[in-house]
Amino acid sequence: MASVRLAILGHSPCHLCTAACCKQNGHDYAAILRGDEVRKFAPFAIDVPFRANGGVIVERVLPYVHGRCQFLDEDDRCRIYDDRPAACRAFECVPHFNREGVGRHGPFLQRNPRVREVLESL
Repeated sequence: MASVRLAILGHSPCHLCTAACCKQNGHDYAAILRGDEVRKFAPFAIDVPFRANGGVIVERVLPYVHGRCQFLDEDDRCRIYDDRPAACRAFECVPHFNREGVGRHGPFLQRNPRVREVLESL
């Protein structure tokens, strides 16, 4: 009989991943910067306009460079891991697993089948 994983408890297994969340796959920038991060990452960031509430707001973001976060090294590991932006710290792939029901994953896992396979293998 085949087994079906219903849920994954705990944090995302980032150590098993290939930095899929740090590569361009459905979103236009690597991370939105907040608070002191705007100053800290100023040399690496750009302004991006967003439509909101009938107007336009400008957010400071870290752009992708050649489809990757500019802080990924050749081995797909973050060079600034201990000092990465809050948006990077907050992202977890696990909540996307079976988000809409068994076998119906959230958008991130729909776009990243290799990550989904890692989660299914746990």
